[in-house]
Amino acid sequence: MQNASTTPTIWNGLAAAMHDIEQRLGLRQLKRGMLAMLAGWLAYFIVINMWVRALNKVTVPFLDMPLGIFLVAQGTAVIFVAAVVLLTRASGRAIAA
Repeated sequence: MQNASTTPTIWNGLAAAMHDIEQRLGLRQLKRGMLAMLAGWLAYFIVINMWVRALNKVTVPFLDMPLGIFLVAQGTAVIFVAAVVLLTRASGRAIAA
């Protein structure tokens, strides 16, 4: 059975270790960037969702698909590429440090 008096010491040690890792790798900037990207992604899809019925009345030429579906696919691809670029830059900074 665990001793309850040592548990806070363990958590404090883990918190200090995580803080040290965050400072070395610059994870705070990565976290801010990812949260900003998440907010932009949510805002984009909320706007598309609000207008999806009107957008789906328009068909994208050559693809023969509704515009709402096309915009959702484009948004997903853009966010994926942005995440890859953000993570690549963060890992490059971590290796250089």
